[in-house]
Amino acid sequence: MKLAAVQLQPTDDRAKTIERAGELIDEAAAQGADVLLLPELFAVPFVQPEPDPEYFALAEPLDGPSNAMAAERSRRHGMTVVSSVFEQGAIPGTYFNTACTYVDGELASVYRKSHLPFSNGFPEKFYFRPGATEPEVVDANGVGVGTIICYERHFPELSRVVALRGGSVLCVPVASASAPMKEVFQIELRAHAIFNGLFVICSNRVGVEGVKEYFGLSAIYGPNGEVLAQGSQDQEEALVAEADPEQIARVRRTRPFLRDRRPDLYGRLVAEQQ
Repeated sequence: MKLAAVQLQPTDDRAKTIERAGELIDEAAAQGADVLLLPELFAVPFVQPEPDPEYFALAEPLDGPSNAMAAERSRRHGMTVVSSVFEQGAIPGTYFNTACTYVDGELASVYRKSHLPFSNGFPEKFYFRPGATEPEVVDANGVGVGTIICYERHFPELSRVVALRGGSVLCVPVASASAPMKEVFQIELRAHAIFNGLFVICSNRVGVEGVKEYFGLSAIYGPNGEVLAQGSQDQEEALVAEADPEQIARVRRTRPFLRDRRPDLYGRLVAEQQ
């Protein structure tokens, strides 16, 4: 199979940004991409350090223009597309940071970001209600695909859930602009791949938005933590890498971390600390 990451610079013109994202999906499809990931909230500018009530005007329903394009391209190219949108909830005044997975044009999963920061210039708790479900794993034509969102890469429990649910590919849409975190960002993603025996796709933004400069470095990692493809720090692009699904089973036999877990010792991980 071939895995793809789209690296994009959103603008204030949602329609043009969606059109550009569609062009990059087409580029990846021309290279044979089977599973493709878009960046976090790919069609709109991301939140700035100071909360802004006007930002809510950018929200859209699940069947809005961002996901409509993702679903159409998924159907057209016979691929799996993971889209990330600023979702306007069904209940008035509720909003989510949401990832939707389309398989051959059909909506297969809706995952709402459950861990939200209010730090380091990302006041997401002001905008989004946290999701209340663990990551799902979608059958993408025989390959298990699960998604966590940006800040959630700091919580290894979530990627482990994807592995335990049968995932082979972990998608991580991000909006990462903190220069001091640039190296940690890459280490964390490679660690998720190694600890769980997963392919990891990460899609980031590039360019300047307000006071933030997004550093790109979108990438596709193998289950040994190897870099299969990596983007630049400042260019829009579609990255595509070959991935052997059978490598997952081989790696998990060599490093049987899932087999050797001791859930009986992990109660403290889910206990409320007093």
